[in-house]
Amino acid sequence: MAIFISHSSKDADVALKICNILEKNGKNCFIAPRDIRMGKEYAEEIINGIDGAEAMLLLMSESANKSPHVLREVERAVSKSVPILVYTLENVELSKSMEYFLMSHQWMNVEAGGDYTEIVKFVCDLKQKNSTVQPETSVISTVPSKKKKIYSILAVAVSMVLVAVIAAYGGYYFAKNDGVQESARNNMQVGDTVTFGNYNGEAISWRVLKINEDKEEAVLISKNILTMKAFDAAESGKFNYNGTDDYWKEDSLADTDMELQAQVRGNSDWSVSNIRTWLNSTDEVVEYADQPPKVTAMAEHKNGYDTEAGFLNGFTEEELSAIREQEIITQTNALSEKESVVTRDRVYLLSLDELSWFEEAGISVLAVPTQAAVEQDKSNWYAVELSEFGIKEYCWWLREPVEDMASKCYMVGNGYYEENIRKENAGLEGYGVRPAITVDLQSDSLKIE
Repeated sequence: MAIFISHSSKDADVALKICNILEKNGKNCFIAPRDIRMGKEYAEEIINGIDGAEAMLLLMSESANKSPHVLREVERAVSKSVPILVYTLENVELSKSMEYFLMSHQWMNVEAGGDYTEIVKFVCDLKQKNSTVQPETSVISTVPSKKKKIYSILAVAVSMVLVAVIAAYGGYYFAKNDGVQESARNNMQVGDTVTFGNYNGEAISWRVLKINEDKEEAVLISKNILTMKAFDAAESGKFNYNGTDDYWKEDSLADTDMELQAQVRGNSDWSVSNIRTWLNSTDEVVEYADQPPKVTAMAEHKNGYDTEAGFLNGFTEEELSAIREQEIITQTNALSEKESVVTRDRVYLLSLDELSWFEEAGISVLAVPTQAAVEQDKSNWYAVELSEFGIKEYCWWLREPVEDMASKCYMVGNGYYEENIRKENAGLEGYGVRPAITVDLQSDSLKIE
């Protein structure tokens, strides 16, 4: 049995962080869309997840309060007598429906420091109790009363006044003392284009995918495909060969032997991939832990990048200091016994789930390569599609592996087919790379176009 984590998609980052902490403490979790199995009906999977849960952890925010999907999950948990712990991310005046279902369940306020120890305690208590869970902690209460709601509203109002005063004084102070242009923090909007960093001798244009609520940080993705590279080299050093054994033919052993598949076609595990190493390197000569991405390890012996400087090599010290290292959670492939792996990266590729950020930002997932990327590409795969079909957009890698395979990764297509998610072997060198970064919005190195 698992803990079902109910949350709004806007709180996905917090939900995944809590999920990771709980699973590190030995408790399985069910969290959508991670645990929705491919080919299964989404709603059915959600119902099965709730019915089989020993408890529900509900992350309560304004978005969750207004979400009909979250309400239906809560209603299902109540009908199946699944204990619910409501973890409040922010002060919320519950909708009538939400209040009705949650009136008899446990509440916990967001913890200072955000280490979620009380949630872990709640989960551990489940092992000892078969009835309604009642963890002993001072931060737990029942659904807020009307009086508490009034106090919460007053507190929010006072906070807003204080913020306004501080903001006004801060604006006056900086205008008076610095006389410089306002920082990106004050001006940037989701969907904006900003210039930051340098690659292939050109300034990089980025689209703003997400901005944190406190407007301290933003997630950026390159506006264009910046280069065509393989996700990972064939570990054997020669694509579809292991020594003299040839695995080019259809229905070869490499289709079913997962260790062999990674050996001859590249490993789709983000944590050990060549592309992750290259993206996060500032070095002129990049050191790779395993098989370097040389041309012979690629499908067509093109676009090797073992001698190319790391992606961050063209960034200034000021720009590098503005990039915030992130804890990245990625699904694992068929070679791993774990469901996910955690890495710490300054530059990363997006996952399938994170593609929802495009829709929320009102940005198309389709992308065109830069002219420099086209000129750098020796595979000519993009040039052929452009000349034969007139399609300017191109495919680009995601960091997420295909579940039951060791070499295949997901990628975003060019919009030509109705299904715009593709699956390709990691060692194919002619597909696009669109890096993503999280940046400090206080940095003067961010230039809004």
